[in-house]
Amino acid sequence: MRIGYSSQYLTLARYQQSNQLQLNDLLTQMSSGRKIQFGYQNSTIYSQTLRLDYEEATLTQSKTLSTSAKSFSDNTDSALSELSKSMTNFTTKLNQAANQIHSATSLEALANDLQAIKEHMLSIANTSIGGQYIFSGTAVTTKPFDSNGNYYGNDSSLEALLGSNNLLGYNITGAELFGGKDSDKSRIIVTNVKNYNQSKLHPDIMDSLNKTGEPEEVYLKSTDKLRDLLGDNNDNPSDNPDEWFYVQGVRPDGTSFKNKFSLSPSYTNEDSATTVQDLLDRIGREFGNTSTNKVVDVTLNEYGEIQIKDLTTGRSNIDFYMISSDSNVDDLDELIESGARVKSYIQSPYLGDKTATQITSTNNYYDHRVSTLPTTLRTSDNTIAGKSSLLSDILGGGVSNLVLGGTSVNNADGTAGVAVAAYNFAITPTTTVQDLLDSIEANFAGTGDIEVEFSNGKINIIDKNVLNLTSDQREPPYDGASSFSINIQAQDGVGNPIQAFSNDYTVEYDRVAFTKSGSTLSSNVSQIINSNSEYATASTKLSAVAGASLDGDSYVMKLKDINGIDVEARLNFSNTVPPGTTFTINGVDTFPIFNPHDAPPAVTQVRADEMTYQQLMDVITVAMNYSNINATTDYIDATTGATLQIQKSAYEGLLQASKANIGVSLNSQGQLEIKDLLRSETRMSFMMYDSATDDYSATMDKSGSALTFHSNNTLTVDDPHVNFFAQLDSIIDAVRKGIYRAGDVADGTYSSDLRSVGIQGGMTQFEHLSDHVNKVHAKNGAQGNAFKYSLERTEVLIVQTKSLRSEIVDTDIASTYNDFAQLTLNYQAMLTSISKINQLSLVNYI
Repeated sequence: MRIGYSSQYLTLARYQQSNQLQLNDLLTQMSSGRKIQFGYQNSTIYSQTLRLDYEEATLTQSKTLSTSAKSFSDNTDSALSELSKSMTNFTTKLNQAANQIHSATSLEALANDLQAIKEHMLSIANTSIGGQYIFSGTAVTTKPFDSNGNYYGNDSSLEALLGSNNLLGYNITGAELFGGKDSDKSRIIVTNVKNYNQSKLHPDIMDSLNKTGEPEEVYLKSTDKLRDLLGDNNDNPSDNPDEWFYVQGVRPDGTSFKNKFSLSPSYTNEDSATTVQDLLDRIGREFGNTSTNKVVDVTLNEYGEIQIKDLTTGRSNIDFYMISSDSNVDDLDELIESGARVKSYIQSPYLGDKTATQITSTNNYYDHRVSTLPTTLRTSDNTIAGKSSLLSDILGGGVSNLVLGGTSVNNADGTAGVAVAAYNFAITPTTTVQDLLDSIEANFAGTGDIEVEFSNGKINIIDKNVLNLTSDQREPPYDGASSFSINIQAQDGVGNPIQAFSNDYTVEYDRVAFTKSGSTLSSNVSQIINSNSEYATASTKLSAVAGASLDGDSYVMKLKDINGIDVEARLNFSNTVPPGTTFTINGVDTFPIFNPHDAPPAVTQVRADEMTYQQLMDVITVAMNYSNINATTDYIDATTGATLQIQKSAYEGLLQASKANIGVSLNSQGQLEIKDLLRSETRMSFMMYDSATDDYSATMDKSGSALTFHSNNTLTVDDPHVNFFAQLDSIIDAVRKGIYRAGDVADGTYSSDLRSVGIQGGMTQFEHLSDHVNKVHAKNGAQGNAFKYSLERTEVLIVQTKSLRSEIVDTDIASTYNDFAQLTLNYQAMLTSISKINQLSLVNYI
C-alpha cells in the first residue's frame, strides 16, 4: 500500500475541520445555554422558539395591561366604596328628616348636612388618579361633572386587549354610574292634589245625620263613596248629576289615550253607591287593564292622591292627566266660560295659553256666600298678580274692553238680587286689578252687602246676605241660596270677542309655557322612544316616540320670539309628498320641511313619520328668530321659491342665521331646551301642543295627543331612568322646605314646590339610587376580579411558555459537556495518529 502526501493531507484536514466545528458548536452551546444560535442551524427549533417568544411577549403585554387595568379598577372600587358610605350617611339623615317632628330650623340644619354629603359625592364623581378622571369614560382628561351635576364626559368604555379578540372593559363611566337605566325598576306616578273625605270635612252641609259634627280632615280611601271625593252642596245624596271625567295620558306600551266617561255619585242605598275604587278601576281600563290582565296598578296613597305603577319593569312611558266636572262638554274651554264646577287632581305652576273669550263665576259648594272667578290672574312673567298689577299685562295688550254682567248679591233681607245690565269696563295702560275689583263691588252690590276679595290671584265675591236655612240667620252653615253671578267678556278695540283668559293652572293640560330660567326655556316631559323606553336624541324620529303615525296631525306653537314679539306657528304633518310636512307662521307663510341629506337635484320634502327631532328643533329655531328674518330674501325664497332647491337653500340660510341667536336641543333627559344666545334674561316664551288637545267631542281621536312636550301631568315618584344629582337636589329641597309628600304645600302656593314629590317620594327615589350604585359597584368588582383572574392565568401561562421554550431551545449542560469531552478525546487521538503517520518514511514499508 502506498500513501501519497496529497491524499493524506486532504483526509487529515477534513477530519480536523469536522471535529473542530463540532467542538466549537458544543462549546457555544455550553457558553450560551442554547442549542442553536441561528435559524439555519435547526429550522424546527428556530420556528418553535419564535412562536413561543411571540406568545411570551403577548402574555407579558397582557400582564402589563391587566395590572394597569386592575389598578384603575381598584381605584374605582375605592371611590365607589366611599360613595356607598356617603349614601349610607345620606339615608340616615333623610330618615331623620322624614319624621314630622322638626322645626323649620331643624329641617334647615338637616338640609345643610345633606347638601354637604351631596357635595362630597360630587367630589367623588370627579376623582382623578394620576391626572386621569376615572368617571369620564374615555375622555379621561375632561372633568366629568360641574358644580350643578351636569356631565361632560362620555359613555365610552376603556378596554384592555388581553389577547386576540379579547377586549375587556375596566372603567365605570359617569353616565352609567350617575345616570343610566335600571330594567328591574317600575315607573310610579302620582297626582299632587290632596283629597279629603268631603262628608267628614263638611258634615254641616253634606251629612243629614251629623249636622253639628266637628269637621275632620280625613284623607280619602278607596272604599269611600264617590260623593265623598266630589263633595255636595246639600245633604241629599240622591240628587247629584253624573260626574264627567276628562282624562289623557300614555299607556305602558307608549301609545297615547284621551277619553271622557261619567260615573254617578248619587245613591239611595249606601251599599250600591259608586265608590272611589270604581273610579280607580275605570282609570285602570284606560291604561289597558282588563278583567284578566293588569298592566298598571291604580291606588290611593296616604294623602288620597291617585298613584299609578307600571307593572312591567324597565319602561318609562306611563303618564296621566285628569279633571272632572258635573258638566258634559265637547271643549274644555266651555267649562271656564260657563262657570261649571271643576275638580282638579293635578296642579303645576305653568302659565297657560289664553283660550277663552269670557269667564263665568262658580258658586262654592260649602259656603254659598262665596263665588269665584275660575281662573288665577297671572302676569306675563308667570307670577301671581297683585292688586296693583296691570290688567294689560295679565290679559294681553289686545284687550281694550271688558263687558261685565250678571246678577247682584242678595238683598239685605236675603232675597234674590237684581239683574246687572252688561256694562263696559275700559282697559287702559294704567288699569289695575284693584280698578276691576272696585268696579265689581260698585256694580254688583245692589241693595245688599258685598265683599270682593283678591287672594293668590283669585277673585272671590262674598254675598254677605246668604242665610242659614235652618235658622234663617247669617251664621254658618251658609247653605241658603245666593243670587250672585258674574260674566266677564274680553273685547278688542272694535268690540270683537278676544281670547284673553286662561284656564286655571289646576285645569290646563299641555297648553302651557315652558319653564323659564334666565336665558333658557325648558320642557318637563321627556321624549321616550316607544320601543325601548330610551330617551330620544336629535336623530330620533318623532313617530318613534309617538308610537303611531303623525299623518294628519297638527301642532300649535304659541311663542314670544327672541325679541319678545308674539308669534303663532302651526306644524302640519303629512305623509303625502308634496306638500309633505310644513309649518306656517302667523297663518301667512308656509315653509316646506326638507330631508336634510338630499343632494341636488334630488331634493325631497319630509314625510310626517320620517321627521326627526333635529328637524323639529330646526323649525323651532327659525320660528323663535322670526322678527329678525321676516321679509328677507331668504324668507321669501324659503316659502315661494321657484324650485325646491331654491326653497331648501333659502331655508337653510334662515336656519343658519337663526342658530346664531337661538340654540335648541334635547338635554340628557330627553327634554327640549331653548336657549337665548343673546341675553342672560330671555324675552322668549314657548308652548307647543296638539291643536285638538281640548277636543272631547264624540268624534274625537281617542288616541289623544301623540306628542306632549310640556304639561300639567302627574309627578314621577320613581322611574327606571336615573338622574343622580338632580334627584339629590330635589330631595334636599324638599327637606329644606318641609315638603313631606307630593301636594304637601300651603294652600295658594304657586311655585316649583307644587312639582315636588316630597321627602317620602325622595326616600323612594334614593332607595333606587342606592340600589343603582350597588349594581354598578358590583359590576366594577366583577371587572376587577376578571383582571385578577386574567393576571393569575397570564402568569401561569408565562411560566408554562418559558418552560416549554426552555425544553425546546435550551441545552443540557451536563450532556453537552460529556459530548464535548468525548469529542475532545477523539480529536486528540486523531492528532496523535496523524503525528505518527507523518513520522513514517518509505523505508518503513520496505
